[in-house]
Amino acid sequence: MNRLRMKMLKGTTALACALILGLTGCSSAQPEPEKKEPVNVTVWHYYNGMQKETFDSMVEEFNENVGKENGIHVEAVSKGTIKQLVSAVRDSLAGKVGAENLPSLLAAYSDMAYEVEQAGKAADLAQLFTAEELSEYMDSYIEEGQFSNDQELKLFPIAKSTELFAVNWTDWEPFAQETGAAEDDFATWEGITRLSEAYYNWTDARTETPNDGKAFFGRDAFANYIIIGSLQLGHEITKVENGKVTLDFDKATMRRLWDNYYVPYVNGYFAAYGKFRSDDVKTGDLLAFVGSNSGVTYLPSTVTYEDGSSHEIESRIYPLPNFEGTSPCAVQQGAGILMLSGSEEQEEAAATFLKWFTDVHQNLEFAINSGYLPVKKAANDWAIVDKELQDHGSHYQVTDLMKTSLESGIDIVNNYRLYTAKPFAGGAEVRNILDTTMNQKAQDDRKAAVELMAGGISREEAVSHFDTDENFDEWYEDTRKQLESVGEKYGW
Repeated sequence: MNRLRMKMLKGTTALACALILGLTGCSSAQPEPEKKEPVNVTVWHYYNGMQKETFDSMVEEFNENVGKENGIHVEAVSKGTIKQLVSAVRDSLAGKVGAENLPSLLAAYSDMAYEVEQAGKAADLAQLFTAEELSEYMDSYIEEGQFSNDQELKLFPIAKSTELFAVNWTDWEPFAQETGAAEDDFATWEGITRLSEAYYNWTDARTETPNDGKAFFGRDAFANYIIIGSLQLGHEITKVENGKVTLDFDKATMRRLWDNYYVPYVNGYFAAYGKFRSDDVKTGDLLAFVGSNSGVTYLPSTVTYEDGSSHEIESRIYPLPNFEGTSPCAVQQGAGILMLSGSEEQEEAAATFLKWFTDVHQNLEFAINSGYLPVKKAANDWAIVDKELQDHGSHYQVTDLMKTSLESGIDIVNNYRLYTAKPFAGGAEVRNILDTTMNQKAQDDRKAAVELMAGGISREEAVSHFDTDENFDEWYEDTRKQLESVGEKYGW
């Protein structure tokens, strides 16, 4: 029986009762209507630090206002890290003993969302939003959540991120003044490679010890360099159309990526030491890096060296570099929200919360305080953001660096092609291969080159053992075979 018919029956019953009472002259009072319990909506997420504080505060605000008015109560549950969240979801899907029931809403990346969708547990959010409502969001953010076709929506955007280039400007300036290095080179990968070689040579010349130059650059999320770099050069490594996966692992493209990462890494111009490259800037081991704009809160304000000395620094933010002569592309990342299938009442309550959370004012509050990017077109306008900061400045815990990061991120959203790979069977394995093979080889071969230099040979001679066509060919063929084996495993 549908909801409209139920309402009609209830109305008819009420009218009949009123007539009966009127005819009989009954004066007994009607019983108080039973108080309706609120619809509970549980959200599992992995936010920590400022992001968690902001999210929890906003959930509380919703519950006290819109939630109370509509009989909805949202409970936010942090599962710790993304790895712990994924583990909890898989345990629930598998029905393991002691596993919790799946929540109403789940913060998920596309691979995790795809698993839940394939298990038949994902609700279709397209049924809960009008076409006009969905048109308010950035097109690429909505497309990311359309796994099977553009009529369904399984992963909903609430906050996004991309990658930015950050530099320790305080220590960059003396290098630039003495060598003539220009920040124009921040715009391309070839420029970053040139700057890194110049910085290594400049720092090497400042001591009497040979081959002790310092690395200039490093990056987080190495797979993004391969995936986005390849796309910048005209090749989408894994293209998904109508459920079919096509592999495009172009050799000439990979050589250009190799020459602008592996080669400078083996020479010591690039490096990675700590868990994140912002950690390496903090210890003075790197001057610049590429990382997520959502990690801007971790950028250091002070460099502390191994000997305990330290000094304050100013950092500056720039858009992601591109290869010379290519159209700008950048990664689109950040978890979305997956709605688990539930009752009609449950799903509508969860959708009410999502609509409130992604409304321009609320979404900007979360974005500004957490370092993420807003998801609606209207919010991805710096004039709107700047006005929000001026009108409600005391409401935000935001630094000048966070403002710059947000402005640069919005610039990328509006002027770059944003890309995220569609989920597919074996997608996580493909990303792991792209994340590790070149990166790990660069680290291993750099270590071997350092050992050769310790034996007394020059850096140029040591590096010549690794910077060869044969070494590249071997890496390329091995990586290509690994990718193809994933395709054979999953039948694409």
